[in-house]
Amino acid sequence: MLGALAGCNPDTSDTTPTTTADPCDALRDECLGKQQACVAGADGPACQACAPGEYASAAGCAKIEGTAHTNEFDEFTVKSGEEVKGLCQSWTLHNAEEIWVNAVELTQDASSHHSNWTFVPDDKFVGDDGVWPCKDRGYTQLEAALYGGVVYAQSTQAAHEVQKFPNGAAVRIPPYSRIIGDVHLLNTTSADVTGNAKLTLYGLAESDVQVKLVPFHLSYEGLNIPPLSDSRFTGRCALDTKFKGLGQPFEMDIYFVLPHYHALGKSFFMDVMGGPKDGEPVFYVGPFDGEAHGKAYDPPFTVSGAEGFSFGCDFTNPREEYIQYGLGDQEMCEMLGFADSKVAFESIVDTAEPEGMDGSTQLFTGACNTLAFEWSHDKPGGVGP
Repeated sequence: MLGALAGCNPDTSDTTPTTTADPCDALRDECLGKQQACVAGADGPACQACAPGEYASAAGCAKIEGTAHTNEFDEFTVKSGEEVKGLCQSWTLHNAEEIWVNAVELTQDASSHHSNWTFVPDDKFVGDDGVWPCKDRGYTQLEAALYGGVVYAQSTQAAHEVQKFPNGAAVRIPPYSRIIGDVHLLNTTSADVTGNAKLTLYGLAESDVQVKLVPFHLSYEGLNIPPLSDSRFTGRCALDTKFKGLGQPFEMDIYFVLPHYHALGKSFFMDVMGGPKDGEPVFYVGPFDGEAHGKAYDPPFTVSGAEGFSFGCDFTNPREEYIQYGLGDQEMCEMLGFADSKVAFESIVDTAEPEGMDGSTQLFTGACNTLAFEWSHDKPGGVGP
């Protein structure tokens, strides 16, 4: 009878479970764009830098997994207003086995404006570890990348930064390798600064590696930024012919990118050129703010059937002189990326040809020259002890 009564008088109340909106939903992407985690506090959601040994993920700050290989580099004193360049610093790993690098962590308090880090066999650019003039050993980044590869690039002025690839993606450092970073220090404060850099590589077991990454680099080096005006410099790099010349289709899955520009930069952009994704943005970031802006893609951004990439920067120049590509108070516009690809490449635009106006913004472009080469994940490494 009770059952019958229950059947005749159904409960019409709504039993659908209620969900509470995540206060970080609207802010999370902005935080991750600065390599920070969103934290929902008593005063509302806010972006928060992660502690050393952690990286920013969609779920918050997370521990960086893997075997840590750490080196503290020599201390520098940089006088107020001083710029230090033309020096290299090295760290010989003495690694009998290869290292599959899934993350790199940099901490520095030496006014490091920017630094690029490569790995080479330990019988290249031979000499004591520490600081040395790059020209004394004939060091160039391109030659180092051909001998070994690229492992990391520092965002402009970043004091703490983590380059974290998605889980299972890694760069291979062969046995008996040497890490080399270029030194570019710039002290814009009113006091002398003394500090150093600490670099940690986090390695995966080979059995945990699912994707083997290859570097690529895009750079607009023909900048000639007009005074007292807004301008945009766009390079259009046809890569399909370069890949086909090596017997490979232009196909790549992008896992990580890092832009680089200076204080006059108002944006950096990179788009697919040609094919079914023509014009689709790969990456965009707005005005320079001194934050780390490396972006990991999980899942990766897939490029297939395209012609290449267009990329560039917008600038606002308040000065009364032209600004060129260079260090110090000059500008840059470049992108380092890591992808699952058969081919590595470096594309450089070295001229600035006028191509009209977009409202009050002057437009410039130039021919894109690309060096492409097949990448081997089996480079033999150095000679060891």
